[in-house]
Amino acid sequence: MSNKYLFLVFTCAVLLLTVVAAPATSLSSSGSSSLAYKIDLSLLQPGDIILTRGKLASIIPGYYSHAILYIGNGMVVHAVSDGVVVQSIYDAISSDVSAVGIYRVKTSSYIKLAAVQWALSKVGYPYDYSWLVYPGGKQVYGSSYYCSELVWASYLAVGGPDLDANPGFTLKYGYNVAPQEIADDNDVYLVAFYSN
Repeated sequence: MSNKYLFLVFTCAVLLLTVVAAPATSLSSSGSSSLAYKIDLSLLQPGDIILTRGKLASIIPGYYSHAILYIGNGMVVHAVSDGVVVQSIYDAISSDVSAVGIYRVKTSSYIKLAAVQWALSKVGYPYDYSWLVYPGGKQVYGSSYYCSELVWASYLAVGGPDLDANPGFTLKYGYNVAPQEIADDNDVYLVAFYSN
């Protein structure tokens, strides 16, 4: 085997262990260090996308490292190492998050609500680790989802816009859809940004 191949296998193994060993996102008991408590919930609408920069930012290309779909009433749906789950926004944004961006999709309320319902239909699906193996991939109708794949698929499945700024192959992102690509897409705009 070539050194390049061994390095790739080793890198993928380290990334996989990082994700698997990381606990599901949770809030510190005091909540005081979590940016979730700084978010003005009145700004949020169902279908908004919450992008965070957390502990995986050093290994995921782009500024943001996690994507979350807001479903209303302070609740979100997202894909974590335990699979696709529904949580309160306070539990979904862990205390190690250093930045949060709220993005709104330029589409109708009907499409936004349909995207939320579609994402909720995936609760219980396992986590998709395909993004760890370059060039990765994404699928709308899969049997598992990673965080930004779930958000992207939720809109595309219901006739909404393709939220992948680079829908084909790129050297930086491969065939994946990274949280940063959602932020960079012309079909979304920034509503609010919070950082420590």
